[in-house]
Amino acid sequence: MSARKGQTRLKEIASQISQDKQLSPEDKEFLVKALIEISDGEDAETALAVKFKKGERKSRQTRVAKINKALVMVLLATAKAPKSEGGLGLTLQDAVAMVKAEWGKLPSEQTLRRYWNDVKNTQERDFEIKTD
Repeated sequence: MSARKGQTRLKEIASQISQDKQLSPEDKEFLVKALIEISDGEDAETALAVKFKKGERKSRQTRVAKINKALVMVLLATAKAPKSEGGLGLTLQDAVAMVKAEWGKLPSEQTLRRYWNDVKNTQERDFEIKTD
């Protein structure tokens, strides 16, 4: 189980406990085992399945940045699409400038263009729309 899934599981268990709901047998067994391991001196993050691997980030800010990056790529694809197809018909440079001006706390325009090229090259769908 990944550390993110472990965090989600712990949040769900905490929510159930706070609402005085009955825990599932699996969740109860997981908690009992983890608490026994912790009381025996095991690392709490490992016992609770929330230990991150070396180099993994665990902050909320990192998760938000990942979501923002995905949203920006969608906005850029729409801005670059021709007007006849519901887009704005902008160049990549103009689209990036528009998104950057309207949305705070984004990387630089140069970085957004690099992200676009990275995503464009790895996606199955081609973001370049062919003209008639």
